[in-house]
Amino acid sequence: MTKPELINGHYIDVLGTRTFYDEIGSGKPLVCIHTAGASSLEYRYILPMYAEQGFHVFALDLPGHSKTYPSDWAQNRSIHEHAEFVYEFIKTLELSSPVITGCSIGGDITFDLAANHSGEMSAGIPMEGLARSPTFPCPSSKMHPAWAPGWQDMMERAAIESLGRNTPSEKISELRWQHKNAQLSAVGDLEGWSQHDVLNELKSVKCPMLVIRGEDDFWVPKELVEESAAAVPVGECVHIPDVGHYPMFEEPDLIADLTGDFCRRHNIL
Repeated sequence: MTKPELINGHYIDVLGTRTFYDEIGSGKPLVCIHTAGASSLEYRYILPMYAEQGFHVFALDLPGHSKTYPSDWAQNRSIHEHAEFVYEFIKTLELSSPVITGCSIGGDITFDLAANHSGEMSAGIPMEGLARSPTFPCPSSKMHPAWAPGWQDMMERAAIESLGRNTPSEKISELRWQHKNAQLSAVGDLEGWSQHDVLNELKSVKCPMLVIRGEDDFWVPKELVEESAAAVPVGECVHIPDVGHYPMFEEPDLIADLTGDFCRRHNIL
């Protein structure tokens, strides 16, 4: 008989929205936020590694994604909406001063949370996210199949092509599946991405932030990543060779180590 994984799935009500999250570990709370149109499945490899670093990890599905229903049956269309939902998720679970990490729109959400709630965070670790992210055209028009019949294929291909060059074939197949099933939520997510900008608010951030970028990722230019990190009073950035838009999925052991080391240097762990 196969031994069950230590990751446990739960549902919780957040402001009337039935919300799913995975949980593992004990210690410092760490909240993980997924990419556009995806889910907490992106963190399946790294969750046990985060736990080994000393984190009590919570990886949620954002509203309208995978096992979490949309709030009021409407798709969120701004990064700030998503960020405030994550903030309410944290309050509902009564997590004290968590570390927040997220990838892509999850990275933008991490910046947004820092801009508005940094006094209640221990650290922010955005991956492939930006303080301002005008790097994707607003996609609302692509929702109508008569205008863009290849939208689903385009989203799927965009995910695959932005992986690191050394990603094994089995992970390519897995990520392709994850991105084939949530096109409506992806439209709202990317609409938020295209209009997000909290750059000027970051000067008052009270917690340290580590900004992580894979060098094979064409969605987040190096210059905008460094601009984002420089806007934070205590901000660092690291560029990882041969990694693309999904660092926690592509190189989970490396990202877990970077996260743990950063938090120990800042006396968070």
